[in-house]
Amino acid sequence: MDYYQLLSAAERDAIVADHLRARLPAFGLSEITARRWVDGSQPPVRRMFELQLLKGASIGARWGFSLDYVPHISGGRVRWHRSDKTAMLDIIVDQRDLPQPSYIHGPAGLTEGLRQLLPEAIRRAEESWRKGSALQGMLGIIREIRDRRSNGLGYENYTQLPLAYAFLSAKIGDVQTALQELEEYVKRFDLDDDEAAKLKKLAREYAA
Repeated sequence: MDYYQLLSAAERDAIVADHLRARLPAFGLSEITARRWVDGSQPPVRRMFELQLLKGASIGARWGFSLDYVPHISGGRVRWHRSDKTAMLDIIVDQRDLPQPSYIHGPAGLTEGLRQLLPEAIRRAEESWRKGSALQGMLGIIREIRDRRSNGLGYENYTQLPLAYAFLSAKIGDVQTALQELEEYVKRFDLDDDEAAKLKKLAREYAA
């Protein structure tokens, strides 16, 4: 395309929302924001699909699971995201080989980009959700991201993946792996002793 028409955030999200509303309810997901959808029907596991704003006024798709038993760290403290509204991706599938629609070419350009992206992105999301229907399956997804570097960024660049791996390992009784992963996480993000102790205590409780 040889023309330039940067959409406002409201214009962009209105177009995105229309396309997602036409596709995602069929898979049991509900709209939380224009670009973020969640299926909270089977807690503590919540399936998610979202469109992320990338550099260069482009949009990427990512999906996976939000897990009620996996915390996140905010302001150096252990926090929780245990509702549809607060859900965030703990298991993040972020494959950058998919089309990345741009919102600098007006409504027609964004619409065409979404038509190219969404069918394949949703197909892959369905596959991930099927694989992650059990704890071992979710662990397998994370191992593939870590070992095959199948995400757009390296495993260590996603702050929630190591936490998800640790607590899923604890859930299946592998407390040694869980504590090892948490120890590396604590060092990487320079958590204080109290927060580190909370994470490790949780892992031991999950494994008990």
